[in-house]
Amino acid sequence: MAIEAQVRYLNDEWRHREDAPRIGDRDSRRANTSKHTVHIHDARGKLAAGAIDLDINGFALLRHRSETADFRDDAAVKAVYYPEISALVAARTGADAVFITQHLVRTEDTRDFNRAYARFLHCDYSLRDAKEMAGRILAKRGQAGRYADHDFAWYNTWQPFDHPATRNPLALVDAASLAANDVLDYHYTGYATTVDVGLGRSSMPAHNPTHRFYYISNMAVDELLLFKQLDTRRQGGACPHTSFDDPATPPGAPPRRSIEVRVMATFAPRP
Repeated sequence: MAIEAQVRYLNDEWRHREDAPRIGDRDSRRANTSKHTVHIHDARGKLAAGAIDLDINGFALLRHRSETADFRDDAAVKAVYYPEISALVAARTGADAVFITQHLVRTEDTRDFNRAYARFLHCDYSLRDAKEMAGRILAKRGQAGRYADHDFAWYNTWQPFDHPATRNPLALVDAASLAANDVLDYHYTGYATTVDVGLGRSSMPAHNPTHRFYYISNMAVDELLLFKQLDTRRQGGACPHTSFDDPATPPGAPPRRSIEVRVMATFAPRP
């Protein structure tokens, strides 16, 4: 049975404009997005049956119990969690190398737009300049030439901590239901400085009733959602995502706390 909920899409007017919106706080989000009622399906059954594929649908559910003692400690996350995630992504995808670009801890605290729950459908990158962005990331690490002939895919990992993600879960658009022309660029202005995510350009979908939505009910702290944002090996493959309010959330359920890690994986050309 699907949950009926509202999610924010990019306003349809941007399909017909030459410029791109600028979003980086609550006011600009409200000005450039509109709520649409959608039906969000629990993916657990299909995942268990093997009916959802990481490359086709764009996401997978993995088991992972981290040794990280405190996810709010950036140094501990980088020292312990980053190697765990790199190994997990490499094992699941078959990547030759994995480069972590950043992580975010999301809580109910709305004082920081970057760390509060993301309340609009979005991808974390522009879908237009994958090779160029890969080159910039590799150049910053002194490895610009080593992977010049490789393909690249960007993934996010998303994992709750402290307690299961009963309140404010994450919804994903099934990549197989997303048309390339549904996704438009916007300028993300929420960072004070440019970070390793594409010079401030991201993307988000305009509404299309053919989009299929999924979430994972009551995600436990030893469960991890791996989902794709960009892939040079295939057209599309992105999973726009957003927090949403589940009307079936039990009263008194604690706010969700989660850690999101953004990674770029490289794949050597096949013979």
